[in-house]
Amino acid sequence: MENKPDIVRIIEQEGIELKRGTGICPFHADSKPSFRVNKDKQTFHCFGCGEHGDVISFIMKLKGISFPEALIYLGISRGAPVKVNPAIQIEKQIQKDYEKTIHDLYESLCQQSRKLHKVRIKVKESPGALTEQGAAYFAGLMGELAEIEFKIDILLKGYFEDKINLLRGERNAFGREIKQSAVA
Repeated sequence: MENKPDIVRIIEQEGIELKRGTGICPFHADSKPSFRVNKDKQTFHCFGCGEHGDVISFIMKLKGISFPEALIYLGISRGAPVKVNPAIQIEKQIQKDYEKTIHDLYESLCQQSRKLHKVRIKVKESPGALTEQGAAYFAGLMGELAEIEFKIDILLKGYFEDKINLLRGERNAFGREIKQSAVA
């Protein structure tokens, strides 16, 4: 079809931010940009989930609509207005909410980690200044730091289920209780 709209324009209109043809895939829980758009060939490919195609297949998958409906949606063909599958839209919103929650938790944990590392550096610079009570408190902080770093590892490298368990405050794969307050 010669009158297809530009794939980059359509993808960006659908709320997917592209930087030099790369962005977060809308078809799976993507944490790193694995979605690539080739402007010259007018195609997309996700190296994370394997989805690929042209602007029509992109809209079909994104909106949960048929080929003729995608043509109408894109203005390539005339017809009745297209009804977007609400289940697909709800699923997309849930995915976006999940990714935002993971990102917010990651930022919070990193901020806590930076603060504890600063305390650790100060103690290392003058270890003799610690009282016995201060040393016990410091040991507790270092245990908290290890737990925070463990949670950050789950967010960066963990399986989906581990991330969900972390968010829920349930037991992780090692049977350790994850404090709900750290997730809030």
